[in-house]
Amino acid sequence: MREETVAERYAQAVLEAAHEAQDEERIAQDLLFLSQLSQKLPEFLALLDHPRIELRVKEKVLQEVEKHVHPYTFNLLRLLIRHGRTRIIPELVGAYFKALEKVGGPVHVLVRTAQPLSPEAQDQLRARLQTALGREVTLEEEVVPELLAGAELVLSGRRLDASLRGRLLRLRRTLGG
Repeated sequence: MREETVAERYAQAVLEAAHEAQDEERIAQDLLFLSQLSQKLPEFLALLDHPRIELRVKEKVLQEVEKHVHPYTFNLLRLLIRHGRTRIIPELVGAYFKALEKVGGPVHVLVRTAQPLSPEAQDQLRARLQTALGREVTLEEEVVPELLAGAELVLSGRRLDASLRGRLLRLRRTLGG
């Protein structure tokens, strides 16, 4: 089965559990935390996915994460580890937000920038997006130095490229290069 399909099933299951507990937003924040953690520390997912590292060692590492996440998120992580599926976490995060968006939750926007946004810039961007979309917005930030400057926004499966790299690539195509 494709990893994307598996991620969608896990995302739907955790969304249903979160909905019953009325904790969809908390789980969403936890998943953003995990996404950011895996970006800042790629070794984290590598450690959880490594076949030679014993389950008890992986669960000991998870005890540190448990302090920061909802019990449903923690149990989801344990389940993914036991089934050897921690590599689907990035797809699972996206699938969760898509499913949450379909049931009227906030619009999830992935913001890719060359350098981290300040908290003030994040708040301004969130406010402008909420005004434009007429819905609540959650931001997930990803730092991609190759963009050079500007930003890429990914929302509802669409990519809006306002980066310097994107502009240079469009100029190159226009000039026939």
